[in-house]
Amino acid sequence: MKKVLLAAAVASIGFSAAHAAPTLYGKFNVSLNQVDNNDWKGNDQTQLNSNASRFGIKGEEKLTDTLGVVYQAEWAISTDGSGSDTDLSARNRFLGLSFKDIGVLKAGNYDSYFKTVAGDYQDIFNDDTNLDITKTMYGEERLKNVVGFETDKKLIIPGLQFKVMAEMGENNASKYTTKERNGFGSGVSTALSYENKDAGVAVALAGNFGVAGTYNASGIKDKIESDAYRLTGSYDLSKIGVQGLTLGALYQYVEPSNSPTAASLTANKLDPRVASLEENAWAIQATYRIASTPWAVKGQYQSAKDEWTGGSQTLDQYGMGLDYNFNKQTRFYGILAQQKRDWKDKNTTDDTKTVFGAGMVYSF
Repeated sequence: MKKVLLAAAVASIGFSAAHAAPTLYGKFNVSLNQVDNNDWKGNDQTQLNSNASRFGIKGEEKLTDTLGVVYQAEWAISTDGSGSDTDLSARNRFLGLSFKDIGVLKAGNYDSYFKTVAGDYQDIFNDDTNLDITKTMYGEERLKNVVGFETDKKLIIPGLQFKVMAEMGENNASKYTTKERNGFGSGVSTALSYENKDAGVAVALAGNFGVAGTYNASGIKDKIESDAYRLTGSYDLSKIGVQGLTLGALYQYVEPSNSPTAASLTANKLDPRVASLEENAWAIQATYRIASTPWAVKGQYQSAKDEWTGGSQTLDQYGMGLDYNFNKQTRFYGILAQQKRDWKDKNTTDDTKTVFGAGMVYSF
């Protein structure tokens, strides 16, 4: 009898574990790069880069016929042992509820919806330590202490989805805003997207309101609470007979929200340009997958122009990538790209940074 009860208990535990088992996933992206003028001071560097390598767990547990629990926890992995990808530092993580045919409510620390509308066809160098679009333009933020809601893609019409995320008042305001950040919705990130795979079309419009980010083209290192609008789109030209070619584009406009006056900023030893600062940024991209081969060729040009009363600065980036997709999990690649400033400072006479190298991505 005891053996029967023990067997039943073990079977019960096994069934419960199988029912609730999370999915383990990860992405390792390691590259060897030569970076000329790495620090914008004329110094070159050979780098082994981890490129946002990570692993995590995620899953969903059914509670009722219409309600479920969703969760994710993700950690950075420093495959090269150094750099910005600190081992086991927090990446996307949340706990939430899924409502059948309605949407998902999530709370935690995860990518803003403004960021995620820029996908594979707007940022071919995504995750690259030197070349990700976060190096040139505002908006690539992962937000802490947020509650977000994402509608089901079939709730309104197939392929249409709305997302909204609100920051809590736990995030302290910088000195670049006069707005108190002490309540629900101190910062808001939204997105409205539509995808029709049969037609080969994907478009999205996103907005950030009071969300802190960096203006790279201005050279201001501090994060500044800003209002921003981003429009993205892509089109698969195979739908009109041009096999293997997909085009993508991005445009955004950004300005600080509730900025103090230039005089007030100067008095507080802060950059007075912020009072009149605005950014226009864009990117265009093409991906060509060579038919009946594992090869793909990619090209991208992006630009961010920061303007203020009495001046402006522009940071451009252009480059190419060559992929060899060994299988669905493994990709080898080569890259060649340049970043170019239209200004020089006292530390350098070289306004161009060049990056070339090769790498490997393994996803599971």
